[in-house]
Amino acid sequence: MNSLSVILLLAAISSSINRPSEKVIAPDETNQAGIPLAKHNPVWVDRHNGRRYALPTSIGEKPVSFYLKNPAVSPLAKALYTSRFRPTDNDSTTQLLALATTKNQEIRPFYRWCLDFTIAISDGALGEYPGEPALAYATTYPQEFFSYMDKDKSGKRYERWRAIIAYSGPGSYNEANSAAKKKIIDRMAKNCPSCSDKIKHRISSFASDVTRTQAGHR
Repeated sequence: MNSLSVILLLAAISSSINRPSEKVIAPDETNQAGIPLAKHNPVWVDRHNGRRYALPTSIGEKPVSFYLKNPAVSPLAKALYTSRFRPTDNDSTTQLLALATTKNQEIRPFYRWCLDFTIAISDGALGEYPGEPALAYATTYPQEFFSYMDKDKSGKRYERWRAIIAYSGPGSYNEANSAAKKKIIDRMAKNCPSCSDKIKHRISSFASDVTRTQAGHR
């Protein structure tokens, strides 16, 4: 991938991220369209650029306090929500984002939110980190992935995930487009053996979206 392609893709991702303004807006379970949340919502301030993000008070149909008080939840995930940790290009970020594929269904929504939030604030070197865990989550839990994408009626969440996966998700940019697409479809189909025809079609479309973008940035 040449430097110009990297710059253009990061610019595309960045364009969907909320810019600092008088309003406090942020990606979350119900506010992907950028609608200002209630004033009582907690706020996360990016120490790198001063952008302000309203945080959700519930995730996965549970109050955030459920996760913050849960001893099974990683301290890193709690630290992200409480503004004590800012994802950047380091091993702690890799460790945090990898948690999105945990088998623990009870706390997985919180880790998924951590991944989604990191995708939303990604720019520069951080853009290299969320793609692989995002693809891993999508291929490991296909139905859950599409359900989560559908919660955002604007389609902005899907576009962010597609762009970041295409940028830093696939393991090899030397792989033929058709081979990369087949690998994604096969992985998702394996983890969704009883998927409906509608989901199977969405799997194929998702794989096409990712690999088409990937091919354009080789």
